[in-house]
Amino acid sequence: MILSSLLLFSCQQSHDLAFTSPRVILSVNGQHIHSDEVNELVSYYQTYRTESNASLIRRAIATIIPQKVMLAELALEAKQLAQQVQQIANLIADGGDFGEVAQQYSQDSEAPTADGRYTFARENTVYPFDIYSFTTQAKAVSIPFPTKYGYHILQPLKFIAGETPADLQVEVRHILLMFPTMIALEEKDEDVRKYINDKVQQAEILIYEIGLQNVVAFDLRDQLTIQSQAAPSAPAVD
Repeated sequence: MILSSLLLFSCQQSHDLAFTSPRVILSVNGQHIHSDEVNELVSYYQTYRTESNASLIRRAIATIIPQKVMLAELALEAKQLAQQVQQIANLIADGGDFGEVAQQYSQDSEAPTADGRYTFARENTVYPFDIYSFTTQAKAVSIPFPTKYGYHILQPLKFIAGETPADLQVEVRHILLMFPTMIALEEKDEDVRKYINDKVQQAEILIYEIGLQNVVAFDLRDQLTIQSQAAPSAPAVD
């Protein structure tokens, strides 16, 4: 618990914000990326990375884009999964054993254990699984959240200290409700990661401020359009 508390304190320390005014930075196939999301990820990076803010912003946006692409591509499935994962979260909140619920409901075909348990270092999992794994208190249960694969709930079991903050590891168990489209691809022995990457490479990216075009990674700039109209009004999370 001491390590967990120190970790959370470190992640909550104040840093220079990437964006000081709340606004939509860009849209990916109609899914907004909000400044608050970028700030959260950049602040997380700052607890163990030493790059410039500009580099961290590019890294953050590149990390967020695949999630947004799949939420747009599989919007109806995402809506249904959000409802289902909330019902599972309610079971746990009402006293259900996390491991037993994971064994019953999780659709993670690659998990090494029946309760969806992994041990890993930072940036070895998808956004925002990585953030929730390293900033949720040990033994606490996260809120449901989407990744590019579907909807998750996770529970960090213990943190494993390394020589530096960048070397920290975590043991986590989780529940995944996978997008049905991806389950179907797996059943046909097709590569889900290639499917996602192909959709990312086809995505339409709109940016609302000409001065921010460099926040998009170089390999996606051919897909970038600068939108002349004002950015849409949107909450921090779509």
